[in-house]
Amino acid sequence: APQIYRKYVTLGTKGEPMLYVTLQKALYGCLRSALLFYLKLVADLEGEGFRLNPYNPCVANKMVDGAQMTLTFHVDDIKISDVNP
Repeated sequence: APQIYRKYVTLGTKGEPMLYVTLQKALYGCLRSALLFYLKLVADLEGEGFRLNPYNPCVANKMVDGAQMTLTFHVDDIKISDVNP
């Protein structure tokens, strides 16, 4: 680690240097990050008028011009289906 971080470096059980940090944002690949992304996505979708499907929390629906628009998502993949392209 650069000299500026030396005072924060501790030694592990095998004597290897370790630097512990606290993240201020989500880190890709962590379970908590996935939850934070899901909560933000759901809040944004509900803000746009979508309603989550009570049987599948990864499906949201919205009525647009008398037709149902369906949005499905898994991890960070999103698919939108609508009668009007």
